Amino acid sequence: MAQRSWWLRIVLLLLFQSFGLIVFRAEVWSQTAGIGKSFEEIAKLAVKEGRVRIGAGMSREDTTVILKGFNQKYPTIKVEITRTSGPEPAERLLNETLAGVVEYDLYDIPAAMQNRFVKSGVLAGPIEWQKLFPNFPKVHFSPDGYFNALGFNLRILAYNPSLVPKERIPKNWSDCLDPYWKGKMAVDTNPRSLSGLFKSWGEARIVEYASQLKQNQPIWKSGQAEALAQLAAGEFAMLCGAHYASIHRLLRQDPKAKIAMSIPGEVPVSLGQTMAVMKGTPSPNAALLFSAWSNSADGQIFYDQVGRGSPFI
Repeated sequence: MAQRSWWLRIVLLLLFQSFGLIVFRAEVWSQTAGIGKSFEEIAKLAVKEGRVRIGAGMSREDTTVILKGFNQKYPTIKVEITRTSGPEPAERLLNETLAGVVEYDLYDIPAAMQNRFVKSGVLAGPIEWQKLFPNFPKVHFSPDGYFNALGFNLRILAYNPSLVPKERIPKNWSDCLDPYWKGKMAVDTNPRSLSGLFKSWGEARIVEYASQLKQNQPIWKSGQAEALAQLAAGEFAMLCGAHYASIHRLLRQDPKAKIAMSIPGEVPVSLGQTMAVMKGTPSPNAALLFSAWSNSADGQIFYDQVGRGSPFI
């Protein structure tokens, strides 16, 4: 009896899994069918939905600016943006969505977890972004059709103009290796600047540069906000690999802050928000419309205002 009971459980489990697979495929078809087949149709359906819930790692100041632009264009669609970032809230979202609770229509999914979200089947799509929005840069959309980049991060050079003579203003990444800056500059412990240069420089040059940078005895800093505050306070003279959007925000808050920017010849670019439409959301078209507006020339005006505009537009 015990053996028959064990086999019965296995058979039932397989049946439930098969049923679940059938339901999943039906939901994917239904979700795809609910999305407009053109930008105009998406916009009309989005207005009917009337609401979009977004989870993204944007500051309150940035959110205010961006929402101002979207609300001017689509005043009847209510946008709710919750500040959320990192693996912990994303893990919670994944588990909740698998359990049938869809909290967001559009979510900023961390790069390290994107494959898990796709394989778990909790995302709408794949979406034919280029077919729906042919005038937008192809690089804004992931090749698999699930993700859309709404904001971009640029890494540059920053310095304190009260401490740096005009003839010593850094102009390129090679300036960070100049012995003049030994002990006078800071470097973020997160190597996004170097990883962003990988495609242009290649591994050998990156490794050599990192070794020479270390020999210049930089002040290692974890986090851009603290590093920029200390730069403005004069605790060091230069920040090699500064986050453009963070400097932009600081100067908006305090135009007199003692920080200046220098744009090197090669600017590492990384994705700021990598958004995906959640499967089962009641507002898939409103989510798509917000993405489309963010990628448009009208939307990029406001993303530029917070230092997160696309360099590809």
